Amino acid sequence: MSLMTATRFAAPRREATTEADAPQKPVVSPAKAVRPTVRPVVAQPKPAPRQKEPLRAERDADRHVDTGRAEPQAAWLTGQGAGLPRKGVNRQQLLRELDGFQRQQFTSEARKIVMDVSAREIEGIVTIAAKLRGRYLAKLLDAGTTGRGPVTEGEMREIARCREMYEEARRGVDELKQALEQGEIVLQGMENS
Repeated sequence: MSLMTATRFAAPRREATTEADAPQKPVVSPAKAVRPTVRPVVAQPKPAPRQKEPLRAERDADRHVDTGRAEPQAAWLTGQGAGLPRKGVNRQQLLRELDGFQRQQFTSEARKIVMDVSAREIEGIVTIAAKLRGRYLAKLLDAGTTGRGPVTEGEMREIARCREMYEEARRGVDELKQALEQGEIVLQGMENS
């Protein structure tokens, strides 16, 4: 019997009208059924309410209560030969001491890292800055040429990039001059005065 014949002579299909006629769910044997694991609910203690941290001003007020002991200070602030009072310093003294400490640190670290600086190296840096400045000015003037169309975004990005490169090189030259002036960098053959 062919499939066509079987479907033609089969009993007409009817809709399920009662629960008995409804399709049955497959039966799963109890051995194969997966049961969810039930974990007992254990009451967990609530965390203690967190103490609110005092504001900085409140902590400082508590800290300045005379406990009979002095807080340790930074080495540069202890007045090594500067004649600073033992109790503390005022704002001007603090800033003066901090400025001196900063100069001392900048000088010592620069001398540790930067050694054997020649005048030709500095000359090379100034030459690079001058070339970058020239390129920046040329790009700027090219954009302002009359008879051209409007400046494109790409051209403006190029001008900005040239300006940033020049400004960075100029800052570098300024920093070098300042380091030479303050004695942080010593040129070969230059007198230390």
